[in-house]
Amino acid sequence: MKKIYSDCVSLSVVGLSLIAGALLASSVGFQRVETQQPLDLRSYSGVEAHELGATPGKYVQEPARRSSFRPPLGSSIASANERSSLFMLRAFQEVVAPVSHSTVRLFANGQQVALGAVVDSEGWIATKSTQLPMDIAVTCRTYDGNEFVGEVVNRVSGIDIALVKIDAINLPSIQWNRDLPARGKWLATADLSSLPIAVGVASAGVQRVRASAAVLGVYLDEAPSGASIRQVLPGSGAAEAGLKANDVIFAVEGEQIRSQREFRTAVSGGYAGQPIRLSVSRQDREFDVTARLMDLSDELLDETEMEVSGQISPRATGFARVLVHDTVLQPNQCGGPLVNLDGQVVGINIARAGRVSSYALPSDVVQPVVEGLIEQARLVSLSNKPQTSLRPVR
Repeated sequence: MKKIYSDCVSLSVVGLSLIAGALLASSVGFQRVETQQPLDLRSYSGVEAHELGATPGKYVQEPARRSSFRPPLGSSIASANERSSLFMLRAFQEVVAPVSHSTVRLFANGQQVALGAVVDSEGWIATKSTQLPMDIAVTCRTYDGNEFVGEVVNRVSGIDIALVKIDAINLPSIQWNRDLPARGKWLATADLSSLPIAVGVASAGVQRVRASAAVLGVYLDEAPSGASIRQVLPGSGAAEAGLKANDVIFAVEGEQIRSQREFRTAVSGGYAGQPIRLSVSRQDREFDVTARLMDLSDELLDETEMEVSGQISPRATGFARVLVHDTVLQPNQCGGPLVNLDGQVVGINIARAGRVSSYALPSDVVQPVVEGLIEQARLVSLSNKPQTSLRPVR
């Protein structure tokens, strides 16, 4: 720990001013901030708490007077965030290196979909559930480069956690710490590398995030036979699926729809991250496309929060307790361990939620859940084993 602290405070005053200025600018609305003091990793806090929640009672597909514009990673936010610099990440190397051996990457169809944490040495992995496809096998890559087929044993929708089993033993498992980090304390997100993928600070403590309705992310007009798309919200599931303005949706999961109302009814019971099959008419051709529903929080739909560095997790609301931090993560970097300056896991990253908001499930929330799931799975496995008949000893 002393090494990390000394490495950081030995930076030049000019370099520290740039880093601290960028940190504060990303947290308080990009106001110009001057600082002449060295950056203290143990006490720095430039992040103001914000309210979390969702506004009920809106139409599923048309949140009034709102936007979810999400510019790409080349935005001003990404370039201003000096915490992503290699020099800064190296300052956390000693902290993250041991935890990286307990981190896995999960892939589907050759693409990384999530990170995961080894929660038991016998191949049990916890990760973010809605990042995993429902009907496609996942591959898990461990720190040593080995790859294993992962079986999704169980899912807990309330906290969006999935338990995955791989055929491996003697894996290094994470060490939990149930003490919540104070606001302003540094946190790092582990990866397979000895360097963190990102660092940030605990920004708003533990919060409750109310659920938002899962939506496709389109504004609709009536059409002679279906629902016509007037506008596609950038970064939404509709945009990811390639839907465009003037497309006409005429069926959902093979069931014909004839109006906006029928379309809303067809998707209103969906959950964030759920894939839905749409039949679409575009000019002179018809085709099917699969799109994901997403829950769009107030933060994303507020015009003052329009600039977002990268994509947002399809499910980012509906959590009873999350630790809010300002680390910039991508959705496929969620599901892995969040580490304090002592190298202990204080939570599992569960969502990228906004411009300067990522959520983690605190250790005291997720640890008892995954341990209970593992115990349940072991009992089921024992009950399914064939019983050997006992014979008397002669």
